[in-house]
Formats: sequence, C-alpha cells, structure tokens
Amino acid sequence: MSTQETNAQERTGEQENPQPTTIAELQEDIERTRERLGETVDELSHRLDVKARAHDKVTDIKAAAQEKAVDVKSVVSDKTSAITSQVSDVGARVKPLAQRREVQAAAGGAMLLGVGAAVIAHRRGK
Repeated sequence: MSTQETNAQERTGEQENPQPTTIAELQEDIERTRERLGETVDELSHRLDVKARAHDKVTDIKAAAQEKAVDVKSVVSDKTSAITSQVSDVGARVKPLAQRREVQAAAGGAMLLGVGAAVIAHRRGK
C-alpha cells in the first residue's frame, strides 16, 4: 500500500478491513460512506459558495477592525492622561509667573497713567 493511500485512510479513519461479510457490516459500511460523502458535499458546497465566504471574510475583517479600534482608543486615552498630567504640571509652574507678570503689568500701567496725568497737568499749567 502506498503512503498516500495510508494517509488517506488515516484522515478518513479507515483501517484496512476486509470486505464486509455480513449484512450488518455492509449496512455499517454504507452508513460510514454516507457520512463521509455528506461531509465532503458540505465542504465542497462551502467552497463553492463565494457569497458566504465573502460574508465570512467581511465579518472577520470587521471583528479585527473593532479590536484594533479598542486598542487605539486605549492608547489614545493613556496618552491623553499623560499629556493632561504634563500640562497640569506646566500650568502649576507657569501660574505664579503669570500672576507676577500681571502685578508687574498693573504697576507699569499705573506708572504710565501717572506719567500721562503729570504730562497733561504740566501742559495745562503752562
């Protein structure tokens, strides 16, 4: 017996049995043959049903895309949290500087106002 025949028998679960000798053995052999034939027909039908195979492929691709979307959303969320934390840290450091600059700007504005008032008063006094 060739290797291919042995492999074929192993795949189908056949053993090298002699021909059935009784009616019961013959009926069992027929039933096994029907089951294998049914499986083969089902497999061939599936292979030939291009529309169903395309639908299955679309379903697989959709599932993969949804999984990827969840992964990306998680990464974006993590990065957003990290950036928010960094911005908060920078804001905490910048806020005192900004407050000092506001005070400096107010003082500068008051000084300008005072100089402007002095100039106006000086011109009126002439």
